[in-house]
Amino acid sequence: MLLCASRNEIGNKKKIEKIVGKPCTIADRVKIGGVHSPEMDIISSSVKLHNLIILNKSHSTSCTLELRPGGIILRFFAAMNKYMFLIPYYKLSIHKINTSIYAIHKDDYHVNIDVRNEAGRDFIRKILKSKSDSYPTFIDDL
Repeated sequence: MLLCASRNEIGNKKKIEKIVGKPCTIADRVKIGGVHSPEMDIISSSVKLHNLIILNKSHSTSCTLELRPGGIILRFFAAMNKYMFLIPYYKLSIHKINTSIYAIHKDDYHVNIDVRNEAGRDFIRKILKSKSDSYPTFIDDL
């Protein structure tokens, strides 16, 4: 789901919590080692997202990722508005294209990001670990 988050609306907060869960507590943030990624550059994206990203006049096509209990939030700016792309774990797919470029997929949407530093790669590993931990371990747990 793509949300315009320029205004702080209660309806948006409820939608976010329904899709990716409530924000992590301070104790969880310390245990995990942080829930926000460093800033990463957007290399390419699907048509629906690209139409928003090209509206940005400052040519700053960067994004950040936030880790939540039920998924991730990809945040970016376009046309002086802040947008949030909500991806629950069960729809999240991450592929490594080359040494520094990762593709994040959800249904018909995709974003290719350039992860240049080790902190960004560690955060991608943290997302993948959190995604695998969110799945049930036994068939009886379903």
